[in-house]
Amino acid sequence: MSSLLMCQPANERAHQLYLDDRDRSIYFDGMRNTLTEQEYLLLSALAQHAGETVSRQELLRSAWGYLSPGDTRTVDVHVQHLRKKIGFKTIATVYRTGYRLCAHRV
Repeated sequence: MSSLLMCQPANERAHQLYLDDRDRSIYFDGMRNTLTEQEYLLLSALAQHAGETVSRQELLRSAWGYLSPGDTRTVDVHVQHLRKKIGFKTIATVYRTGYRLCAHRV
């Protein structure tokens, strides 16, 4: 399933984000970007709940398949990698909870 989202971080213009599940590529404002498989799975998990806060534990379950995630920083590290590729303000940190993709489905 492919997804088209409009990302609009606070005080910024809207950006178009397209996730293509066929080849696991993304297009951000029309520019193709390469993600690792894990980055794509993480972004896909955030996109499924666009505009909503997703806990780190839920992201570990959905993107990594962990049943009992425990205490790990792997989500935080991968979010940092994604932010470098699609903009630092596109993924918001929700203090002590998780992350939110600043987007909505089109």
